[in-house]
Order: sequence, then structure tokens, then C-alpha cells
Amino acid sequence: MADDDDDWVGEPPEGRYSRDRANPDFWRRQRPISVAATGILVVVVVLVVVLILR
Repeated sequence: MADDDDDWVGEPPEGRYSRDRANPDFWRRQRPISVAATGILVVVVVLVVVLILR
């Protein structure tokens, strides 16, 4: 019989979080990164417009 890891049903390996310990709100709270990226994009657009109009 082959040892196939895809059929593994034991405890998760070390360093993995089980479904009951997962925290999906962590990923929902990552909005400040998108706000900062939008702010940087606005600054870059303003700089490009200023450099073109000079």
C-alpha cells in the first residue's frame, strides 16, 4: 500500500491553525494598507500632473 499524504486525516502538522483557531477578521482588518496605497497613488498622480504642466 502506498503512503499517500493526500489521504492524511490525522492532526495537522506543527505551525498550522485548525479551523476553530482561524481568525478571518484578521484579513478583513487589512484596510489601512489599501488606504495607504490609494494615498500614495494620489500623490504620484499629482506629481505627474505638476511635472507635465511645468
